[in-house]
Amino acid sequence: MAWFIPNAMLLLMLFSLFRINICDTDEGTLLIKRRFVRVTNDLGGNLTLTVHCKSADDDIGVQVLPPHASFGFNFRPSWIFSTQFYCSFQWPNTFKWFDIYDNPRDAPHCSKCWWSIVPNGPCRFNWYDKTYDVCFQWNKD
Repeated sequence: MAWFIPNAMLLLMLFSLFRINICDTDEGTLLIKRRFVRVTNDLGGNLTLTVHCKSADDDIGVQVLPPHASFGFNFRPSWIFSTQFYCSFQWPNTFKWFDIYDNPRDAPHCSKCWWSIVPNGPCRFNWYDKTYDVCFQWNKD
């Protein structure tokens, strides 16, 4: 019995940390926090952007975005935190792709991951200074 109380306390502390850090406490359930992704066409030049996003498990489908239009989707990351969504981006004479959500890269920085798509690459919204200043290069072909 003497070993049970310290082990039970340790288990309770670990459970509490788990619940505080990655769980939706407002729903009252033990679910990993939902992530929200938004993609905005900021190509300029009155260009239409065609976007197709998917993960290993989900296909979000093809979206056609006129200038300055946005679309979004949401999901719960895998419990092993390996979730990755990638998107293809097409506009006249151009085809690019990018990992629009990569759990190790994005989870520490955003639960609402907003992206501005510009010709040089996608830029993620920085919630601290309220600008799209976290820019990335397109994935290699």
